[in-house]
Amino acid sequence: MTTPDRSPQQLALGARLAEERNRVGLSQTEFGAACGIGKTAQYLYERGQRSPDTDYLGAAEALGVDVPYILTGARQVSVRAVLSGLAANLSPEVIADKVLAVGDKRSAAYRRGLVDVLAFRLDGKRIHCPYQAGTAEFDAYFAGNERGHFQWRLMVDGAWKPN
Repeated sequence: MTTPDRSPQQLALGARLAEERNRVGLSQTEFGAACGIGKTAQYLYERGQRSPDTDYLGAAEALGVDVPYILTGARQVSVRAVLSGLAANLSPEVIADKVLAVGDKRSAAYRRGLVDVLAFRLDGKRIHCPYQAGTAEFDAYFAGNERGHFQWRLMVDGAWKPN
């Protein structure tokens, strides 16, 4: 059996994919599962032996991966630069406090879920739920996660500006 020829472009794409996976702090197994594939397929993508499809790349982007960088080698403008003037200088905690400041008192677990998503979106910090499944805190945390994603979209679209 012979090894398939891999073009320099395939090898470079695979290397950038591995670099981005490591940047977001996920193993091949975790990253592959989040993108709808197994560890073996992830390994083959990173070796340049297979090419990812659009469903995979969309899922990777949702994890905070810079897909244009993987495909082209050119980095996108940083997220904070995209948000310049909106919330670029604010921490996720400050943004959450501003979002929840007026008449929207939520639990600490809800706030933490909101903050964790904003930290992921702004800084690429990995999200890890600290609460036990089936508890009220767990449910509140994921409700906060949903609010964080909604808030992020408002910020990116320019529909929300901090006071």
